Amino acid sequence: MRPLIPVVSCLTMACVCACGQAAEAPSFEVASIKPSSSDQWFGCSGGPGTADPGTWRCTGVPLRYLIIQAYRFEAYQFSPSSSCCRVRFDVAAKVPAGTGKEQFWQMVRSLLVERLQFKFHYEQKEMAIFDLTVGKKGLKMKDSAPDAVSTPEEFPWESSVPIEGKDGCPVFPAGHGGRTEGRFCNRWTGFNLSMQEIVKMLSFNLGRKVVDATGLKGKYDIDMKWYREWDVEGLTPDQRELVGEEPADLPHGPSLIHAVRDQLGLELISKTGLGDVVVVDHFEKVPTEN
Repeated sequence: MRPLIPVVSCLTMACVCACGQAAEAPSFEVASIKPSSSDQWFGCSGGPGTADPGTWRCTGVPLRYLIIQAYRFEAYQFSPSSSCCRVRFDVAAKVPAGTGKEQFWQMVRSLLVERLQFKFHYEQKEMAIFDLTVGKKGLKMKDSAPDAVSTPEEFPWESSVPIEGKDGCPVFPAGHGGRTEGRFCNRWTGFNLSMQEIVKMLSFNLGRKVVDATGLKGKYDIDMKWYREWDVEGLTPDQRELVGEEPADLPHGPSLIHAVRDQLGLELISKTGLGDVVVVDHFEKVPTEN
């Protein structure tokens, strides 16, 4: 299963206007954004919290990825069929000293609005969703210690890939966590997590709105594994070559939904409901001059 990328919800049209660009929003000291000819897997490096906080670079990054990350949209809110998803850019920006992660994403929003004239609004749509409840066999998540420290949110391109265990799943060093992929298996280890954080991550990985119906108010430590579904549908020939064919000795294990049930003691119940979706009103394929 590939990670989706991974919500701030505006409920009125007035809020939609504010979401496009806040007054005097922070911006990069210097930034270059131009159309990319790359159709390979994209790569980004640098930025706050990384080894190179003062410089941020991306090669062949899809506009969809920048939008989702900058505005914190959930994957289910932004249609993969949107024409903007196919547009890729090369980005290089100088990040002011002391910039935090939230400020950084505000700068990316400014970049999208100023250089690409990006505009959007929300519409409500009936969609497939999940209700998250406590499973019939009871909760299996561990209560966090009172002094537990939350797992820090990392930049998605800076998550270090841990060593791989015998079962093909990543192994984090003691006391460390995150959500990462091995060759065959995904692992999510977290500490002092609220249900809101758990629901957000599940929605991120499932690509579907998840509603917390557990009634749980505590903080929890989790360590769960699930195996990837080998799927090369819709990939370009170059991407298929990078991913490769499904190996004959592919390890098999639980899907994410089964892992949630068996390892966390939670149940995902499929249903339909209303959710906010993002409608792109405008963007320029050719950015204004840098």
